[in-house]
Amino acid sequence: MNDISSDPNRYLDICRITSKYIFFCGPYSSFSKSLRISHDSFRKLLSDLKEEQIDIKILTKVTLSNVREIKELLTFADIRHVDNLNLKFMVNESACVFLHKSNNGNDLLSDVLNSVINKNSGIIEQYKLIFEQLWYFGIDTTKKIQRLQTDIDLADAMREVDKKGIKQFVEKLINSSKHEVLFYTSTLWGSNNFISKDLFGLLKNVVLKNKIKVKFIIPPLSVLQSNQLKHIILELGTMEQQEESNFLFRPLPRGDDIDLESLILIVDKYHLLIVNPHLNDKHPSNDVIHKDDYSYFYTTQLDSINKYKLLFDVQWGRAELAERLYIQDIMQRNLIDTIAHELRTPTQAILGYSEMATIDIDNNEEGGQYYKHYFDSIIRNANRLNSIVMNILNVAKIDNTTFNLNKEVCNIYDIVSEAVNDYRYVIKTDDNFKNKNIQFEVSESSEKSVRADVDRIRIYEVLTNLFNNSVEFIQSIGTITAQIIVVDRHYLGEINQIKSHDYKSLEKHDDNHENDKFILVQIKDDGKGIDKYVLSKLFNKFVSTVDNHIGLGLYVSKYIIESHGGLIWAQNNTDGQGSTVSFILPLV
Repeated sequence: MNDISSDPNRYLDICRITSKYIFFCGPYSSFSKSLRISHDSFRKLLSDLKEEQIDIKILTKVTLSNVREIKELLTFADIRHVDNLNLKFMVNESACVFLHKSNNGNDLLSDVLNSVINKNSGIIEQYKLIFEQLWYFGIDTTKKIQRLQTDIDLADAMREVDKKGIKQFVEKLINSSKHEVLFYTSTLWGSNNFISKDLFGLLKNVVLKNKIKVKFIIPPLSVLQSNQLKHIILELGTMEQQEESNFLFRPLPRGDDIDLESLILIVDKYHLLIVNPHLNDKHPSNDVIHKDDYSYFYTTQLDSINKYKLLFDVQWGRAELAERLYIQDIMQRNLIDTIAHELRTPTQAILGYSEMATIDIDNNEEGGQYYKHYFDSIIRNANRLNSIVMNILNVAKIDNTTFNLNKEVCNIYDIVSEAVNDYRYVIKTDDNFKNKNIQFEVSESSEKSVRADVDRIRIYEVLTNLFNNSVEFIQSIGTITAQIIVVDRHYLGEINQIKSHDYKSLEKHDDNHENDKFILVQIKDDGKGIDKYVLSKLFNKFVSTVDNHIGLGLYVSKYIIESHGGLIWAQNNTDGQGSTVSFILPLV
């Protein structure tokens, strides 16, 4: 072998003769020490190689002692971390150079037989393959550095708990969080001793600083005793209702069969802390928890963390299911009362006007024509009653998957115009709207010849539901405008309000249709607009913008439009006046 450790330039020449790649494998110190150059000089070497567009990869062990140097090299090379890395070599297209220690303890750099300096050498290919296999199992350096910077030494952690107490250690873990904090306590001991205003304030600061997510699993609300704790939970619930809340909490269902005394804290999936109270204590809530009151377990082992993360996810899912069942039960209880109210109003009107008409006609047969308006009111209320019943039946069909469409190619402008004209008559003649002056119109810029393969009756039903919604938003005087536009996918992609929908999956009516066009129908009003808390769930079942309304019309409308291969969404107008509900259908 030819010893080149005394001739660093020879090594640099070997590096530079490659035309495509150079791979380094071994402890970081091996590379610069073997060349007898400083870290800055080694960094300059990598910079020169990168300027020559050479692919540079380094496999090494990243530690706290070399984090600074590794960060600097990331600018010029791809680096991955490998634990227990015993191999030390450099390989490129022209050479495989081995690094080993001499008897005097100095790092030497030696090249092997001349046959290794050959592009067809089996040794070069063998070590290139070894490097690629190690690379595949290597850890991303950025993640490894982040992990090192958040690691807490186990022995130091124990000493810190013994010295400062468990609460301070909990705060330290939370302060170190970069992504997520999971907090699980199913008993009053954990809740009363750890969930406090101070902890909540700390979490809010970390959320603002690092944008982390925080999830709480707490005991059933009915068993909570601390008014302060209930106040905090109420605040959490308020925050959760806001868009993109970083705080989420779920109370466990009553009679939960997994009743753990422990407090479980998981931070960033890297830290697990379990605090167990001594069961012979009464577990009072104190500012300071004495060492004799608890035992604890802390680890950074991923296997243990993943097991408790799975337990947390299971309990979170059970809590969410219990919450949904509770809400559904409340909805079902209220549904009967609401339906009774909705059906009673038009029914009483029908009966009342029928009796009045009958009595008056009997008393004055020749004046029967005079009382025609009584029968008009009967018909209007009967239609209203029929609309309510149809929505209930439609929901039942949707839930039972028996909702069918009878499609035919129709002119959308004709359907919209018919719905507008019919609703103009309703507004003029219905006593429920006698205090409102609302104008209905179809925009003059609307496309008049666009056609779609739709169920005409169902699309008319959607328009009626949207008009009902807009009318409720207008208190006294206003205008409701319908507009029909032809758009393409590019236009849809630019609409912020439907980014949450997968518009790219919209069905094409004809795969050979080059432009892939859609019909956009917009119903715009100048009323009070939609409350932001209702807007995000406007098309959900039993959600209504008006008291004593069942809240099924928009839910049914959404199902009808999506059954046609379209989308529907709502937004408040940018000028602050009113709202617009839009839906799209594939164009024939």
